[in-house]
Parts: sequence; structure tokens; C-alpha cells
Amino acid sequence: MSMSSAPEVTSDESGQDCSEPAGLAELQVVDLAIVGFDELIGLSDEALETFSDGDTIGTLDLAAFLAPGGGWGGSEAPARRAIPIGSRNGLTVTSLKRSTGSTGSDHHVGQRQSFAVDLSNGASPTPQMLRTARQIAAALGHSWPANGYLQTATTARGYRAQLIYDSSVVPNHSNHVHFGVRKVR
Repeated sequence: MSMSSAPEVTSDESGQDCSEPAGLAELQVVDLAIVGFDELIGLSDEALETFSDGDTIGTLDLAAFLAPGGGWGGSEAPARRAIPIGSRNGLTVTSLKRSTGSTGSDHHVGQRQSFAVDLSNGASPTPQMLRTARQIAAALGHSWPANGYLQTATTARGYRAQLIYDSSVVPNHSNHVHFGVRKVR
């Protein structure tokens, strides 16, 4: 997959952006409006570095960001809420649902209750990808962990999020920000 003015992005989780009939069948038009988006985008890098678990940005918190909607068991809308954050930082979508890769991945079409978005602007870590990961973590009410891996608690509505970037825990995520949402109960 080529991106304009960016190097070729490679990953063990590369895949088409829902170009297969199984993936397209369940995609829905979803509202990506994020309450507190301007405040979130306006946070300085210093403020993001010192953000603490449990801090909030206006009324934005885990339950609000993971509010269900769209297809894939309602996980599509919350996962897609990461897209405008990445776009504001110059990242593009490199993958959504697909039939390739790990069948346990939130990306895989066999996972009927999950949806995932990969965002990138390069073939190796960039400040823009780090900023995007930190902003998504902040939107979820979490600080960005040094190990590059965040899995949230399950919301009252039964959704959890997984955020991975340049992780020492989950390999092969140095060239993209992965944000997956799954309905677990």
C-alpha cells in the first residue's frame, strides 16, 4: 500500500481497507464526532506526556469514546473515532477489516464483534504516530504507557479497546498505530 508523500508501509498486519465483500457488507456510515475533539487536539506534547490515568478532557472518557455504533457488534464507530485524530496529525488509514493475518485480530473478518484501524505516516516510528497514540490514550482517560501497549477495562456496555504503537509487548507495530475495539460481553 502506498501513501502519497510517505514511504511504503510494511507490517505483518497489512491488509486491504475492507475491499473484500465480507468486509464491505457490514461497513456502515458512522458518526465520528468526538465531544472534546478540539481540546484533545490542542493538548501540547508536554501535556500529553504528563497526562495521568483517570484524567479527563472535558466530558471525554473511556465510556464516551467507546460508545457503540455502526457494524461489527457496534465496535466500528468507536474504532473509527481514532481516524480524525490520526488525520489531524498527518496519518492515513492503512488497514481496517481484512481476511488475512491472525484470525484473533480485531482486524479479521472472522471476529464479528470487533473492528480495528491502523494509522501511519511512515515505515518507522515518527513523532506524529507517537502524538496520535498519546492523544487516543488521553481520549480513553489513560496516559501513554512506556511499553507501547494499552488495553482498557471493559465498559459497562461491554467494550474494551486495545491501543498499540512501537510496543515492546506486541511486536511489529513500529510503523503504525493500531486501535482496536471489541465487544467482549
